[in-house]
Amino acid sequence: MSCELSETATPEDFARPRWVGQPDVRERAQRLSQKFEEAYGRAPVGVWAAPGRANLMGEYVDFSGGMCLPFAHQYVTLTAAAPREDGVLNAQSMQDADESVADDRPRSTRISDIGPGAISGWFGYVAGVAWGMNRVARGETTHPVAVPEIGLPTDFGADLMVDSTVPIGAGLASSAALECSTALALFSLNTGNDHPDDALRRALARACMDAENYIVGANTGGLDQTASLRSHAGEILALDCRDFDVARLPADPALAGLTWLAVDTRAPHKLADGQYSSRRAECEAAAAVLGVATLRDALPEHPTPDDAAAVLARFEHLLEAGAELTEDRENTRLRLRHSMTEMVRSVQIADELHTDAPDWSLVGQLLVEGHESMRDDCQVTVPELDAAVDGCLNAGALGAKVVGGGFGGSVIALVPLDTVDRLAASVQLCFAQNGFREPLFLTLQPSEAGRRIL
Repeated sequence: MSCELSETATPEDFARPRWVGQPDVRERAQRLSQKFEEAYGRAPVGVWAAPGRANLMGEYVDFSGGMCLPFAHQYVTLTAAAPREDGVLNAQSMQDADESVADDRPRSTRISDIGPGAISGWFGYVAGVAWGMNRVARGETTHPVAVPEIGLPTDFGADLMVDSTVPIGAGLASSAALECSTALALFSLNTGNDHPDDALRRALARACMDAENYIVGANTGGLDQTASLRSHAGEILALDCRDFDVARLPADPALAGLTWLAVDTRAPHKLADGQYSSRRAECEAAAAVLGVATLRDALPEHPTPDDAAAVLARFEHLLEAGAELTEDRENTRLRLRHSMTEMVRSVQIADELHTDAPDWSLVGQLLVEGHESMRDDCQVTVPELDAAVDGCLNAGALGAKVVGGGFGGSVIALVPLDTVDRLAASVQLCFAQNGFREPLFLTLQPSEAGRRIL
């Protein structure tokens, strides 16, 4: 799909891009507090905020133990909350039903009744967190280390109201932001602790992951929740998904005259429909052929492109030798190639960001390679995503790629600060020429993790 601009294009040819405004989080929190009081007849104890995330590299490798490079951005989901003593969880949303997976109908359940298959819709992201907190408290997760501090007493309940500034369906982790703001609110209501340390934040992220995996039914791997709960402002996380240890990389492209631009294609984005889970199943099938617990185990500690190629060759050799494969052979081969090369790209970018003067052109090149892999090997892009990347690159971006799970959502681009407006206008024109829905534009800054704000 071509998004090249005509050499004769004039400023009149460019529609005015639609920018998503920078959120006034405190003002939104105050408004949410007022709405809570109107709905429940009492003031909330507080309002908690958790951000969405962007990801430079490491798509579809978190569940395979790979390294991911996410950062929390400045758009947040807010949860106002007050405790109950009857074991009941009530929740309402301020989001409009025609703009979101959420709507404004009240939801209610006893926490003891929450379980897989019991909760549907947006409320699953909220109620599932309470269930997940108790599960992690008992050590019943795939990483069975009990963290009793985050468990909820049998008589614990809460009234909640949520609002969000994260664009819904944009692939910027609005669902994880909802889960994580809920987790912080419930944890604080129960313990009085508004400043959980990193170990507790890791446990809360695990609870949110379990909510999404088992209650919502999206088989994601924990990247989003970790970024939302454990990020620092001005830094990118190097997240090792083998053990969820993190290293923090200072990454300020503004020092080089650059910024992160997100293009919300507004193409529908939904991961709980089996597409994400099928990719995960194919990666797990490849790991079984290779005889490793996760695909990351097939690579050395500091992998190179040659190491990735060697794993692919070994996989083909094992199949020719009669190894059993439970998924489609060609699809599994493609997913394996994406996983191996994506893990290497993550290491390459992390290495570059560790230096005193990162080569941002190299980072941009790796972003493009990551998008091509998501398009050709992971097969999760749609025409709008490919057009957004093409349009960004043709207008001067150093790099661009799909961010998140694909099948719609957003592109993230590394863009010179002095060309942001023209670049956005050129992408806008590209979408119009292709008959796509008008995109939205956001500039993203690496921001702080979830916290109590009111």
